[in-house]
Amino acid sequence: MTRLRLAALLVAAQFLIALRATAADPGQIEMYVAPWYNSSGPVIKVGQYSPGLASRNPAAFVATIRRMKTQWHDLNFLELYVAAIQLYDRGFRNEAIYWFYSAQYRGRLFAMLIDHDKLGTIGDRPFELYHGQDAFFSLAGPNINGYAFGRIDLLLTIVRRVENENRTVPNMRRIYPGVEFMNESRWPAVNADLNAGLAKLATHLSEQRTQIEQERSANGTQARFGHLTSMPFPGGY
Repeated sequence: MTRLRLAALLVAAQFLIALRATAADPGQIEMYVAPWYNSSGPVIKVGQYSPGLASRNPAAFVATIRRMKTQWHDLNFLELYVAAIQLYDRGFRNEAIYWFYSAQYRGRLFAMLIDHDKLGTIGDRPFELYHGQDAFFSLAGPNINGYAFGRIDLLLTIVRRVENENRTVPNMRRIYPGVEFMNESRWPAVNADLNAGLAKLATHLSEQRTQIEQERSANGTQARFGHLTSMPFPGGY
């Protein structure tokens, strides 16, 4: 249990990361995570929702996001991350924050619950998924967090919502078929530690608002992202 608690503390620290992006356009996320996503196109290969997420028809895209919401508890972190990126790129940036933090939670939970002795190696699905969740977080995080941390009240509301929505563990074996996980009896304790990490982020946002604002101004993040706006998403943020 000590190892799991240490892992949870590390995850809590990762929730706090608000990296500065270096892409030319802070309003667009240029990234590539094989074989699932390439922002050029975009090319999306994350399952049944891929055509709608990649569609350049605004109505078709919005309809896909709304359809995904009806299956929220069955979405995997790949689907959530790609939806978050596309929402951000298309101007629904407030809604993108919610999808990104939901994706981050489910990705971290996947990484903590997977049987590390059965990851396999390059080319094996468990191995690719394990490293894929980290790649999506690392590449999409700088832009989305760069925007989100400039809107503390909204971010705090979303973080608390994601925390509340993830107090129980979803059916990991159904969501990720063919992946071996640790004994199911250990899932609740692992999730509780991860959930506590998100609660610590909420506390940090609430108590360190002034410090966050000062740091963003000093390091140029506010100047870079502060001008970005967000279109309201139907039925969302």
